[in-house]
Amino acid sequence: MGKILDQGQIRFYKENGYLVAEDIFDPRHLDETLEHFSLSFAQQLERLSLPVASGPTLDALHQNMAALLSANTALYLATLRMCSKLYGVYRLMAAERLRDATADLGISTPLFQTTPVLHLMSKRLVIPGGYQGFDAHQDWTSVQGSLDTITTWIPFMDIDARLFTMEVVPKSHVQGLLSGAQEQHVLRVDDRHFNDEDFIPVCVGKGGVCLMSNFTIHRSSREGDERIRISISGRYENASERTFIEREYPFTQHKSMQRGFITEDFPSVEQVRDTYSTENT
Repeated sequence: MGKILDQGQIRFYKENGYLVAEDIFDPRHLDETLEHFSLSFAQQLERLSLPVASGPTLDALHQNMAALLSANTALYLATLRMCSKLYGVYRLMAAERLRDATADLGISTPLFQTTPVLHLMSKRLVIPGGYQGFDAHQDWTSVQGSLDTITTWIPFMDIDARLFTMEVVPKSHVQGLLSGAQEQHVLRVDDRHFNDEDFIPVCVGKGGVCLMSNFTIHRSSREGDERIRISISGRYENASERTFIEREYPFTQHKSMQRGFITEDFPSVEQVRDTYSTENT
């Protein structure tokens, strides 16, 4: 393993509960994954015989996402869920420099109990009756594994304070687990534990990452212009953290499988044979 973080960065993380580390990912990998996102939405628009936007990848993706959302909300959400499972997303989470950076912060035996999560913010992509972004919360309740678990927040573009970025409360991690109300996706931290002026925006360059303690208070900023913000987040847990060992490796997230057929009478013999036909090579 290579050394990625210096002692000043490691000290900053331990004192503040978060750290922005630049030049962790190959920008080409970010661009390729965005292209695969864009292709996924274009494929569905073509299937529906709807126009497909072209041009720069991010602009085309934004337009095609908005078009599919307008045409079919359920299909839009299904496509988003599929995108979070693409190879490029996992390649970023398992990048060697990211693994080395978390090792510098003490994650000696990394494990993933949860799959990466895709996040996006855009004024054009607000789902009627849905939500966009999260209120102030801590990430601990989502995994409850090792005490030193690190949230990795990876944007696909340069992030500034006007791009619906994430906001954090420095040094809040040392307060430990805070009281709050359980909501659908997060345990919202009670307002008495922070003031609005405590939050600072996280600005990360393309190819960088925000590393954050599972106990740091953070939220999605509501400050944004007409651009789209796309990021993924994951958890680097530590299989060698003492309390995790003593608690016999508890996990909040478990695999489930739908038995039976999702699509009745599929596939046909002809469809299977066509898939493996030598005429398609």
